[in-house]
Parts: sequence; structure tokens; C-alpha cells
Amino acid sequence: MSPFSVPPSSPANAGRRARIVLVLAALGIAASLLAYAISPSVRHAVGHAAHSVGHALDRDAKPAVKKPAVKKPAVKKPAVKKPAVKKPATTPTGNAPATTPQTHGGQSTTPAAPG
Repeated sequence: MSPFSVPPSSPANAGRRARIVLVLAALGIAASLLAYAISPSVRHAVGHAAHSVGHALDRDAKPAVKKPAVKKPAVKKPAVKKPAVKKPATTPTGNAPATTPQTHGGQSTTPAAPG
């Protein structure tokens, strides 16, 4: 089922194939380490992969039963006081009291009645 046919192995070829496999594995590891040492982007990707593997291992190591979470005490913010709005004074009948015209230096500040 392989894309190329492999001839049957003889005992003499088995040792040679084992050495070739070891040399190729060592060459692949050396190339990976060289790429890691030279390229910052490879180091960045390896860091992400290690982080993901760490999360996967942590998830597997956790017990199935979760402990109840410890709640932190709520921090109350101080209330902001709004300035009081003065309502106009009213008489016992519910109407606003009559005001007298104010004067400054002998002149009235209220508009003169038409007439």
C-alpha cells in the first residue's frame, strides 16, 4: 500500500537501514534546533505550542470535582452626592408666594408694567 515498493530486507541490509534511519533522525533534529536558534518567528511559534500543551496537560491533571470558588468581598464605591435642587416655596393653598420687585440703586430690576 505504500507509494513505492520496498524490497525484502536481508540481515546485511537491516544494519545499514538502521544507520540511515538514525542519521536522518539526527539530521532532522539538528535542522529543527538550527531553525529555532536562528529564527525569532520559530521561537515565537514554539512558545505558543508549549503554552497550548501546558494548558492541555493542566486540564487533564485537574480533578473531576471542582472545589467551590472563593468569592472576593465586593468593593463598594462611595456614593456620589448630587446637588440638591431647590423647589419653589408654596403657600398653604399651593400657589407660589407673590414677590416684591427688587431695586438696585433706586432702579427696579423687574420690567415695567405696560400701560
